[in-house]
Amino acid sequence: MDILLCFLNFLLILERGYAVRHRTNLVWSMSPLVNGRARIVGIEGDPNQWIPSGNVTVRHISAPHSAWQFRGLAFHYKHKMLYWSEKSKHRIQGLMLVNRSTSTQTIFTGTSKTIDGLAVDWVSNNLYSVDPKYNWIMMIALKENMTENTAVYKLVVKTDLDNPHGLAVHPQKGYLFWSDWGFYPKIEVSDLLGLNRRTIVSDNMLTPRGITIDYKEKLLYWVDSQKNTIESVQFNGNSRRIIVSHAGAKFFGVAVFEKYIFATEQLDGHLRIYDKNTGKGYINYQLGYIPYDIMMYDEESQAGNSSECDELNCDQICVNLPLSGPRCYCGDGYEMQEDQKTCEEAKLFLQPAHIYAIRDAICQYPANFGHMSLKNITLDKQCFIKTRKGFMALAYDGDQRTLFYSENVTKSISKVQLKRGEYTKSIIKGIGEVKGLAFDWMTKNLYWTDSKYQWIMVARPDGRFQKKLINENLVDPVGIVVHPKRGELYWSDPGRHVVEVSALNGGGRRNLVVTNIDHPNHLYLDFTSDVLYWADSGLNQVVSYDLDLDVTSVVYKHQSARFYGISLFQDYLVWTDQNDMNGIHIADIQTQNKVRGILHPQTGEALDVIAYDVINQPVLDVTCSDNNGYCDQLCLGLYNESYVCACGTGFQLDKDLQSCLARDNFVIAADSYQKQLYQVDLSTGDVHVIAPEIAHNRPIAVAFDPIRNMLYWTENDRAEGKVIQRVNVEGRSSEIIKALSEDSVVDGLALDHINRLLFYTDTGLDRIQVVSIDNYQICKTVVKDKLDEPRAIAIHPLKGKIFWSDWGNEPKIESANMDGTERRLFLSMSGIAWPNGLIIDYEDNVLYWVDAKQNTIESISIDGTDRRIVVHETDVHYFGITLVGNQLILSDWKSNSLKTINKSTRNGGSTQVKPIGPAAFSRLNGLTSYDSTSVIKGASGCTGVFTCDHICIPLPRLRFICACADGYQEQGSACIKTDPNATSIDARAKHNPKSSASSKYITYSNTGLSKGGVIAIAVVCVVAFIITIIAAMFLFTRWRSGRVRHERLVDSGNNQVDNFYRITFPDKHQESVSFDSGIDQYDQNQSS
Repeated sequence: MDILLCFLNFLLILERGYAVRHRTNLVWSMSPLVNGRARIVGIEGDPNQWIPSGNVTVRHISAPHSAWQFRGLAFHYKHKMLYWSEKSKHRIQGLMLVNRSTSTQTIFTGTSKTIDGLAVDWVSNNLYSVDPKYNWIMMIALKENMTENTAVYKLVVKTDLDNPHGLAVHPQKGYLFWSDWGFYPKIEVSDLLGLNRRTIVSDNMLTPRGITIDYKEKLLYWVDSQKNTIESVQFNGNSRRIIVSHAGAKFFGVAVFEKYIFATEQLDGHLRIYDKNTGKGYINYQLGYIPYDIMMYDEESQAGNSSECDELNCDQICVNLPLSGPRCYCGDGYEMQEDQKTCEEAKLFLQPAHIYAIRDAICQYPANFGHMSLKNITLDKQCFIKTRKGFMALAYDGDQRTLFYSENVTKSISKVQLKRGEYTKSIIKGIGEVKGLAFDWMTKNLYWTDSKYQWIMVARPDGRFQKKLINENLVDPVGIVVHPKRGELYWSDPGRHVVEVSALNGGGRRNLVVTNIDHPNHLYLDFTSDVLYWADSGLNQVVSYDLDLDVTSVVYKHQSARFYGISLFQDYLVWTDQNDMNGIHIADIQTQNKVRGILHPQTGEALDVIAYDVINQPVLDVTCSDNNGYCDQLCLGLYNESYVCACGTGFQLDKDLQSCLARDNFVIAADSYQKQLYQVDLSTGDVHVIAPEIAHNRPIAVAFDPIRNMLYWTENDRAEGKVIQRVNVEGRSSEIIKALSEDSVVDGLALDHINRLLFYTDTGLDRIQVVSIDNYQICKTVVKDKLDEPRAIAIHPLKGKIFWSDWGNEPKIESANMDGTERRLFLSMSGIAWPNGLIIDYEDNVLYWVDAKQNTIESISIDGTDRRIVVHETDVHYFGITLVGNQLILSDWKSNSLKTINKSTRNGGSTQVKPIGPAAFSRLNGLTSYDSTSVIKGASGCTGVFTCDHICIPLPRLRFICACADGYQEQGSACIKTDPNATSIDARAKHNPKSSASSKYITYSNTGLSKGGVIAIAVVCVVAFIITIIAAMFLFTRWRSGRVRHERLVDSGNNQVDNFYRITFPDKHQESVSFDSGIDQYDQNQSS
């Protein structure tokens, strides 16, 4: 048949044709070569009739205007529905082929522009689409009267797709086929849910495009546009054969009907018809258009019906698998209820998505926000944390659905599970300005850059074991990424115009050899291809760096863009910009076209952006993944696929190179404004928060137990009630040891680790009490009279003495035995004085204190002699004091800092007081410290064979007293409850007495003998025996106390968390901030 005649006849019939009707049709989509409108064209009738005769009836559906472009095609014969993908509006639409209807139905909006694969499962009533730009296959439930706003979809395949194109479905066998012409061309098959995936053809393929199924012959057909072939294969991949090999024919789509194969060819705009058995050509229509997808709209190719799914009446999606039968499923963003039919909105945030920080809020958009409908979209709706905390840096743990973020206002790093109704948790406090975060999902370590303090840090995801990795030669570190497999850390420093790399422990640091770099900001790392990307706002470009080849290239450049945060998702580059272009932007990397910008120039400041997708965090073979490398705290990878164990601030690595011991030289400070407990390493100045997940209200007093590594502190404004708490210095095993009354205000703590006692002052109730820290149900009041404003307290366990300051109307320091007896005025202060912190130098037997009114630090011997001024300043307000070696450590409210001065100083001035640690504090209160050389060692009166029913209190001259808790009275050797309101003390919480011990003062010297000789001899023997035992115990204790151990307690898993922020989206009952929104639409093909 003459090709020219076919061409002329075809165009004549096309111009005079009517709309495609619901009956057997060969249907294809096509677009004009230059001007004109796109069309969906159908040749009506049985091909067995019109192919031999050449008489065709052509009908078409014309686009309403020239911007439209039809691409992929599918149909549901029993529903009389024709479906297509439409390029200009990024959508999938449908049209019912009855009564010449022109009312289209939008099924889904938000596809890329090149959807060429559509397929309908008519048994389950689902439409499948394949997107080569987002590299996913989507299933959309076909519901009656559905709209784009009510559409329910499910991403069934979203991994290991490169450039998917064709799509075909076989409902009766439960097969979903697709072609992929990416780097590794292939044809794959899965079940209807995208599971049980396998490759059926991969050899000798170049560019597989359209595919179709011959349901009668059980064959799969496809075209290869680069090989110029039409081929077929059985469903299991066997019996592959080439049916047509046509040089120069750039095949695109393919369809089959009985003995005919139909193929579209784009180079010259042809529709070609062949014999599927012999490959013989029948007709070649020159269309004058560029054809795309092609299909047979035919009832016989959709055998069976959807009755089983219809009867199941699923709320959203039904999938009828051959082996298991019909079953209900929920679309993405929904979760199945107990009836296994109903779906409700899921609490977990959807993956994938784009999340970005704008200082005032943290916001999210779907992964396809470049093509989604922006109808009714506002920034306010898209932001889910809106507390105006100066949000800057972002990172995530995809497996745990957890977002990490920095807050510049509160100087903290927090985390939150991306789940509706969840609360945020502050995990790290006292940061400077954290601009970059990175999470190692294999070792569960969190890294961050701090541009204020010019360092790079690492910690566990709960904030514990913070360690400074790099703190030299940094100016303004910003972006940071981690490569777990290579054991490498990358970061940018625009202050030095460099991007650097090191091992994960900070070793082996070097600059990347890059010449074309100016102001590198945030980074992105593609782990599959080992390519690093960074945003360069100075050169208005995004650059890639091949980690294996050390080669750079410009990925995208835009002269008006000042790239700051960047992320990649499939074929798209996402970035944040500022000033007039403040917002989030997206561009197609392959075409170099900007797709869209969402602007809010008057609201917030767009900063970091991440692609929230667990697929970007693949499981890797890393050395630390097995039980944290058997490291006690941190496991850090190295370049050579090995690793090292490391310890956080305040700890040092033991000889086994795995365990961590408490470091020998640190101070712990309570900050009541920042509501945290800080540990300051005096060797390095490093600071980290102890147990950051614990919600503090106003921590004031602190004390440290060097035997158990336990920190004690007071909470004076806790909403649930005032308490004294303790926690392992590693941040583990937090517990309340004493619930206080509503009127209590505890400003002073002092711990006696030898006798396991904790003393505290209560200025609210005007009393001093003692608690057994091993049996903290036992609490006894030792002083309760004539106290005005007691504040600090200090203990001398070996001398059985306590000292406390009182800054009331008659400021003074008093002393007493540890049981409160022999109380006396130790030092009266003339004039107005505010004696605050106290500390005893056990080596020199000297008491030091700070006076916040007189701005002095003073000292006096504990025998009351040799009072002297250590230092006097003019503009300070000292509160806490502690001693480490020869250095006094002070907390100052005026400078909000820690200071130090040598304890031997006399009449010193401000020049002799030196700051220590960073200026990162707000209101430092009580201090405590640890230095092994300063830990008091020795025996007290309670170090002996005698035990007490409740509590043993040492006294001077190696004496002791057995005492009962408040509300109890001693009867013989037992404590009997006399106050029904007193705390009940469990039997297990008591000492088990091995002998009866009187509550009277007991000494180790004999008080006298009876007159009887026998009795005298017996008593002498008994006394001699007792003295021998006591001496032995005394020597043993001296030996034991000289060997202070630093043991860690087992994590109980009962750590409290800080719940002070709540996700506001989509909780309508939460207060939210209104945000302006603006749309910068870069789609040049959109219609008016």
